[in-house]
Amino acid sequence: MINAFRTLYKDRKFTTELQTEEQVREVIKSELLDEFTHPRARLSPEKKLKLALDRISVCTLSDDEKKWIENVYKEEYINLSTEDRT
Repeated sequence: MINAFRTLYKDRKFTTELQTEEQVREVIKSELLDEFTHPRARLSPEKKLKLALDRISVCTLSDDEKKWIENVYKEEYINLSTEDRT
């Protein structure tokens, strides 16, 4: 499934370094927090989740791979929503 994530984000340098599902989850968390964007231009985790799910729905991955990545994104979103970030 790591290869599925690499396929989804094939234009990003960090994907070649991913070796574990935990690393994929960390990247997804960073993506949801929009950490790769300047702070004044960041989107909310809700918007980032919607953009990610839209991207997944139109990609060329198999349905099983899409479902796996969607579930990981949703799990990480829930974790962020319940996490105390103060």
